[in-house]
Amino acid sequence: MEGELQKSFMRLNSYQRKAVESSGRALLLNAGVGSGKTTVLVAKVLYLFLVKKIPLSSMVVLTFTNKAAGEIKERVKSSSSSAIEPDQLRFFGTFHSVARNLLSNCLPVEILGYTKDFTIVDNDGLQEIAESIINSRGLDIKYRKRLQRRIERLRDGDALYGNMKRDDQIGDLIKLLDQQKTERNMMDFDDLIKNCTVLLRAADFNPSWVIIDEFQDTDSAQMDMIDALVGDDTRIFAVGDPNQTIYSWRGSRQDIF
Repeated sequence: MEGELQKSFMRLNSYQRKAVESSGRALLLNAGVGSGKTTVLVAKVLYLFLVKKIPLSSMVVLTFTNKAAGEIKERVKSSSSSAIEPDQLRFFGTFHSVARNLLSNCLPVEILGYTKDFTIVDNDGLQEIAESIINSRGLDIKYRKRLQRRIERLRDGDALYGNMKRDDQIGDLIKLLDQQKTERNMMDFDDLIKNCTVLLRAADFNPSWVIIDEFQDTDSAQMDMIDALVGDDTRIFAVGDPNQTIYSWRGSRQDIF
């Protein structure tokens, strides 16, 4: 075992070390606040890379913030005496950044009508496109100032919003909006996860390991993406604390943990 990895192991308790050394099909580590979740996750990556000789490029490491992804990558690079190129860590990042990387470089986006140089539209840009469609088509849309929330709710199966008693034309708007995005070769953040999941289910891309940080914040769409990443020989290692869910406002589900 390399010296730097041994130092990482010295910071682990027996419970954490057992988790790091496990080669089971799936392991979910319940780790509370201040218990060293990132230390365990980095130790897992280093153990797989240095001891088990799993290429870093065969691991997908998923986080919820760019800051967390950056910290994990820096700690992996600084803890290994081996020179690590950025391309080896191309699947280390947030769900959205990894999905974008896969769509741009590995998956056949052309099947969905896109090219690999697609762009990302933010919420403000999406609102502008939606308003243009509503005005040009004369659509009856309620709660226009809450359009993003309405679209999210409808995709979750809720057609009515607020005090609405009857459906409006939000369903038509979503169809036209999706059509416009495809024609303009652009995806929004939800599209990244959705399209990546669709294409992963039909593609021959299955990493050796899928490693997830802060697993308690996973939502249904992200869970579908994880499921689509997993092949017959893929193993899963996830770290989180079910008492620390912070993204319930955007769909994370504690029952997933």
